[in-house]
Amino acid sequence: MKQLLLASCVALVCLDGQTIKTNYKAEQAFQIEVQSTFTMETTDFSMERDGEPVEARWGAGGGSTVTRSIIITDTVLQAEDGSPTRLTREFESISNDSARSRGDEEFESSQECPLSEVTLELTLDDGEVTAEVVDGTEPDDEALLEGHQMTFALDALLPEKDVAPGDEWDLSIEQLQTALLVDLESVLFPRPERTEGEEGGSGRGGRRGGMRAGRGGGGVARYISAGDWEVTATLLGDTEEYDGTECLVISIKGESTGELPESERAPGGGRRGGGNALFLGPSLRPENSFEMEIEARLFYDAKAERPVHFEFEGQLSTESRREMNRRETAMVISTAQEGTFTYSVDLTSADRGDE
Repeated sequence: MKQLLLASCVALVCLDGQTIKTNYKAEQAFQIEVQSTFTMETTDFSMERDGEPVEARWGAGGGSTVTRSIIITDTVLQAEDGSPTRLTREFESISNDSARSRGDEEFESSQECPLSEVTLELTLDDGEVTAEVVDGTEPDDEALLEGHQMTFALDALLPEKDVAPGDEWDLSIEQLQTALLVDLESVLFPRPERTEGEEGGSGRGGRRGGMRAGRGGGGVARYISAGDWEVTATLLGDTEEYDGTECLVISIKGESTGELPESERAPGGGRRGGGNALFLGPSLRPENSFEMEIEARLFYDAKAERPVHFEFEGQLSTESRREMNRRETAMVISTAQEGTFTYSVDLTSADRGDE
C-alpha cells in the first residue's frame, strides 16, 4: 500500500541494441485496475491444557478470504524529463470484501474505503509530493492524504541499467512493496476504529504509518514486509502478446522466510477488530513463522514505453505456537495454515487518441 500508480522515467531496458525507457507526457491519462485475492486455510490445529489434548468447541478447521478491487484514473497535468510533476488521481472505486469460516460458523463483511470516489491533485515540489482533494468528500483522517507518489508502481520492477534477453537482476523488498502497493495499504484500506471496550484494545496507529514497511498493513502485506526476501527478475528472450499488443516479458521469482514481529500480531489472537481481523485470519499469534514463494510476470509495451500488465501469485505457509499460563493452568495452542495470494494489474490508456 504507497507509490501508487503512475509514472517515472526510471528504468532502461536494452533489447537487440535498442534502448527502451518509460516516458510520460502531459495530458496522458491512464486507467489502472488492480484485483487481488488472499485466502488462508487452517490445515492443523491443536490445543493442550496441562499436557492433555483439548478439543476446540468450534472444531479444528477454518479459513478466510479477502477480495479487493481498485480502479484508478491518473491524468498527467505537467511533466518534466518524462516524469510527471503534477497530476490528478481519481479513485473511481475501492472495494474490500472478506469472508471467514470457523467450524459451522461463517462471517462476511465489507469495508468502506474513505478515498473511494475521491479525486486528488498531486504536486511535486522540491522532491516532496503534496495531495489536495479536488473532487469528492475530503477524508476525516488527514493521514490518508500522505504518502502518495507520482511513481507508476510497476516501474519499480524494471532494471536500473541496460539488460539483454536472459539477463537477471535482483529486486529489493522496497521494490516488491512498491509494485504490490504495500506502502499504501493503510491509505487505501485503513483499519476500522474500534469502539471502547472492544476486545483487543484500541486500534490506534492503524490509520497512520502505512507508508513504512510492515506498519499499518493487513493481510498478506504483513508477510511481505516481514519476510527475508530473495527475488530475481529475468528478461525473457521471446515476446508475448497481451490484449493484442506484442510485449516484452519479465519473469519474477522469489522466496522468503520470516516471523511476524510482536508489534505486527493482532491483539487477542486476531479474533476480533472488524475488517482487518478477517484479512489476517487466525494466523497472527506469537511465534508465528512463515515461508512464502512467489512467481510473477510483467508485460512491457515497447511502443507505449510502459508496463501494461502484471500477474502475480504467492504461496504462503505459516506455523504458530502460543503458550499461556493462567493461574495454575498451562495452555498451548498450535496452528498450521496454507494460503494463496493472487494479484493482477492492468494499465490502459484513457486518452481519446492512440498513444
